[in-house]
Amino acid sequence: MKLTLSSLGRFDFIGVLFLRLGSGALIAYYGFPRFVGGPDVWKDVGQAMSMVGVESLHLFFGLASLMAQSFGGLLLIVGLFTRGIAAMLTVIMAFAIANAFLRGETVPHLMVMIQLGFSFFALTLIGPGRLSLDRRGI
Repeated sequence: MKLTLSSLGRFDFIGVLFLRLGSGALIAYYGFPRFVGGPDVWKDVGQAMSMVGVESLHLFFGLASLMAQSFGGLLLIVGLFTRGIAAMLTVIMAFAIANAFLRGETVPHLMVMIQLGFSFFALTLIGPGRLSLDRRGI
């Protein structure tokens, strides 16, 4: 019997499921405590918009970002609006990575953020997979 890893291709939908579950759970776990942290935390998160010249509405942008992280993570887990949420989280992670880099965050923290950013970008391209609420025909 010849053992090859190419035969695992028939289980690719399970890999997408685990990618959605892991990435969604991590971003929801990261975003929800900050979401319930209140306006001071929201404004601090929204300060990242200063990098692109937006010097107002930091409270709004912070709240929108944390809502996308908290509830978008849950939507990724169940596989609803997967590509749109993943694209939005990719942009949010790009801002978070740039902001953390400018603040001088530690390398391990930056690496986790970069990995999550790549995961969201991959989900944007791959889509929800077979085991999701987005699946056509359901």
